[in-house]
Amino acid sequence: MSSELTQEWLDWIFENIQRGCDRKELLDILLKEGFDHAQCKIALGYELKNDDLHKNQNNLNKKYKYAQNPSISAEIVSNVEAEIYFAENFLSYGECELITEKIKSKLRPSTIATSGIYDESFRTSSTCDLGNLNDLFMKEIDIKICKFIGIDSSFGEVLQGQHYEEKQEFKAHTDYFEGNQLKEHDGGRGQRTYTFMVYLNDVIEGGKTEFPRLNKSFFPKKGCALIWNNLNEDGSLNSNTIHQAHPVVRGEKTVITKWFRQAALNLST
Repeated sequence: MSSELTQEWLDWIFENIQRGCDRKELLDILLKEGFDHAQCKIALGYELKNDDLHKNQNNLNKKYKYAQNPSISAEIVSNVEAEIYFAENFLSYGECELITEKIKSKLRPSTIATSGIYDESFRTSSTCDLGNLNDLFMKEIDIKICKFIGIDSSFGEVLQGQHYEEKQEFKAHTDYFEGNQLKEHDGGRGQRTYTFMVYLNDVIEGGKTEFPRLNKSFFPKKGCALIWNNLNEDGSLNSNTIHQAHPVVRGEKTVITKWFRQAALNLST
């Protein structure tokens, strides 16, 4: 019977991947240790066959989601209708300030995943493609997010920053792709699984994140992370994750967001 990967082994995988070690050599080592082949490939960032992808990755994520860090506590705020976590003090005050500065230097109008005509008032924030800045500090933040949630960076999309001025908002929406959106944005990577969002500042008034179907709201708190799974355990879309970024009434709001996919990016088996 195959053994399950422990957090210690997941940390070992993560550290060796970041060092640039060959994934096939790492896989050979793990298999010799008696670990499950599918779980090893997921942890190493390989793309699995569709039959096993949802089940195996979801099980791995559920068991090993958060690295043990005494300065960060991840509270489960919902796990029946949707899987949602809130983590205090994920980023420090200084990290939040520096990231905010970088975001504000490279802003563009935010968009939504549609090829059709849409109401421009639906999303009025600005976006910064942080992952495209080739910035060492932001790469470290990206790694920190991936390690904390326990998903290899190859499953992630480009890290983004969003900035909201007063009266700006993002009306109720889902992070998973709906209808024809998936065909346009799939790229062989499948649906979005987890969303990892970090608030970079406290907002004087307004700007809460609301999940109306769950009757839950989260108010921006500097350095805190809000994390949720956009899919059900069987890989189907979870409509309970529809959420809204309410308008900022006074002040401003800045966040970073990283989405993860069902399959890794450009990795061969």
